[in-house]
Amino acid sequence: MSQHLFIVSRQQADLYSYLAREFSEEPEVRVILDRRQGERRQGDGHAPEAADRRQSERRANDETRSQLTTVGYAFVRLI
Repeated sequence: MSQHLFIVSRQQADLYSYLAREFSEEPEVRVILDRRQGERRQGDGHAPEAADRRQSERRANDETRSQLTTVGYAFVRLI
């Protein structure tokens, strides 16, 4: 069974409440608030930028980020 996820922007608390209420009886749909608050690795200015060992940005899904910014939520189908 596929799962569906609504990720709602923190600035859309009313929308989050509405969607959570509407889908509360749907076991395959989950509604969550976007927990991201920005870049976690802030760098203290002492380490060179090349010292960042991450291979790629885990949050690189530009479409989801764009939807959160423009629409206030993103709808994701999980397989």
